Amino acid sequence: MPKAEPYAFRPLAVADLPLLAEWLESRHVRRWWGDPAEALVSMEEHIDTASVWCFIVTLNGKDFAFIQAADLDDEDDEALAGQPKDTYGIDQFIGIEELVGKGHGPAFMIGFCDMLFAKGAQRILVDPHPDNAFAIRAYTKAGFQRLGETTTNYGRALLMALDRQENDTQ
Repeated sequence: MPKAEPYAFRPLAVADLPLLAEWLESRHVRRWWGDPAEALVSMEEHIDTASVWCFIVTLNGKDFAFIQAADLDDEDDEALAGQPKDTYGIDQFIGIEELVGKGHGPAFMIGFCDMLFAKGAQRILVDPHPDNAFAIRAYTKAGFQRLGETTTNYGRALLMALDRQENDTQ
């Protein structure tokens, strides 16, 4: 698996929207993210907001993926109820199809989760569709544990969690 050092996260900017639009149209992204226009509007709405933080992930300085995090403490999705305080949800995708399946997803997620833990997160949740074997495998490699299947406001999901370790020195 690649080491985390080549990955960096820069806040999403309006100038990134054409690249995101291109990635969202890709077959491997569209299958799980749905209508590209709707997804892009949602991403644009979250630029410079406090509720959801969106980032472009770079690999050795080149844009290749998207990741976002949201504080779930005030989330109104019943499927996510009962989570510990300071739980964050993350969503991401690799935009360049040739880089899928090469270990980059788990590697950059580990780095991103470490950043969230350093900011006080106690738990990080992901909710891939139960049929998304690639995402589930990537989350498992990044250390996420299965909590079980549920139905969120967005549809069927397999909830998976990564908890802050007591011995974290972050």
